[in-house]
Amino acid sequence: MTEEERKVNEIDEALERERNDYTTKMSSLISMINKIDQIPEAQVLMLSYRHMMVEKLAKYRSATYKKKSNDQNYRKVRYEYYKTQHDVRLDYREINQFIDSDMALRNRQTELLENQLSFFSECIETLDKMGFAIRNRISIEEFHQKNY
Repeated sequence: MTEEERKVNEIDEALERERNDYTTKMSSLISMINKIDQIPEAQVLMLSYRHMMVEKLAKYRSATYKKKSNDQNYRKVRYEYYKTQHDVRLDYREINQFIDSDMALRNRQTELLENQLSFFSECIETLDKMGFAIRNRISIEEFHQKNY
């Protein structure tokens, strides 16, 4: 396994651990909403988790932007190499195929970051919907108390 492959695997594992951690947190919130006496704590945690996820989104967006910028520069360097220094003269299509091959692991890293962005965006959307679920849960409880 090359250094680059190892790096991609480490990134993948770290991001997966992070997703699992937040999935566990979200699951615990969902079970808390079911119990009316735990709703205040659920609301506090929900807002806290949402804030952490917004920060993660900003961090990963920045990292993705930097990564894509570096990848563009790397692509230019590789194009220049294949055009001027490569042993065999290649046409435009072949050069792009070689560059795509060179960039496969770099592209995988970018895909992993974009997947993480998507995950956190969906989690934030879920947390926002939980706010409405909490409001509805409180309304239902108030309705039951008025009828008894």
